[in-house]
Amino acid sequence: MVTEGKKKSKPTPCASRQPNPLDQTCIHPESYNIAMTFLSFIGGNANDIGKSDMQQKVNAVIQKEGLEGIAKRLNTTVHTLQLIIDGLTQPEGFDIRTDFDKPDFKRSIVCFEDLSVGTVLTGKVENATPFGVFVDIGVGKAGLIPVRNITEAKLSKVKKKRSLGLGPGERVEVKVLNVDIPRLRITLDLIRVL
Repeated sequence: MVTEGKKKSKPTPCASRQPNPLDQTCIHPESYNIAMTFLSFIGGNANDIGKSDMQQKVNAVIQKEGLEGIAKRLNTTVHTLQLIIDGLTQPEGFDIRTDFDKPDFKRSIVCFEDLSVGTVLTGKVENATPFGVFVDIGVGKAGLIPVRNITEAKLSKVKKKRSLGLGPGERVEVKVLNVDIPRLRITLDLIRVL
């Protein structure tokens, strides 16, 4: 009688992998082959990503061939090629998120107990309901701007046409009207939309 035993797997040797310079860019890994082909095409090197020399090489080839011509040659779309170019020419450590709006929370106001009536804050609209708008003001609990406090005078022409005037993600400047610590409620007044 022959019995089959478990096959033993061979241990894989630990290979020291060098990090890929493209990993530090906005280029998607599925486009790495195209990016490397583009680098060869312009006479560039992955270690030159983000350097002025890279920008000069890219500009020279684009002037000579045009984006459409290069994309066709690399068998890709102009959009993908532009993303690759952006990734290769952006400075080292570039982060696209730095340009995004961030709420400007006051550093001295970090919890419910730090709030007082009359304090002016900035925040971001989290939710809109028929009775008002909830705003994140940086204290762990959203404050409510009752619908009666959202007047047309405080809104832009575009926002006046909407039923409530404000929607999630919009930045606002508000004033604290009431702080109800036992019920964990904050009532706000809209000063303006930022």
